[in-house]
Amino acid sequence: MSKLLDYSLLLLLVLFLVSVPTFAQNVDPTKPLSSYGFANTNNIKKDNPLVLETIVYGDQVRTAIINGKVLKVGDTIGEHKVLIVNDKNVVLGRDDERLKLTLFSAVVVK
Repeated sequence: MSKLLDYSLLLLLVLFLVSVPTFAQNVDPTKPLSSYGFANTNNIKKDNPLVLETIVYGDQVRTAIINGKVLKVGDTIGEHKVLIVNDKNVVLGRDDERLKLTLFSAVVVK
């Protein structure tokens, strides 16, 4: 009985080790968070698909990656100018319009 249990555990271990590389191939670790659905797009208009992917802190400058483009305060993306880069959001401006892109959703999923 003990040998049967040992063989069963060995078989389960082998099956697990074979399945891990297959699963890992389906996930790209360099893919931006928004591609996995972590970034919040609730406040984005459908005709304006700007997605805040991450915020990077430097020594003196905070940069934001929006739609794969690295931006700092004063840079533009499309018709919008980067006005503010905070810890969790970025404020863009165009004419009298302000657009706030948030990094994380306020909704907690169980």
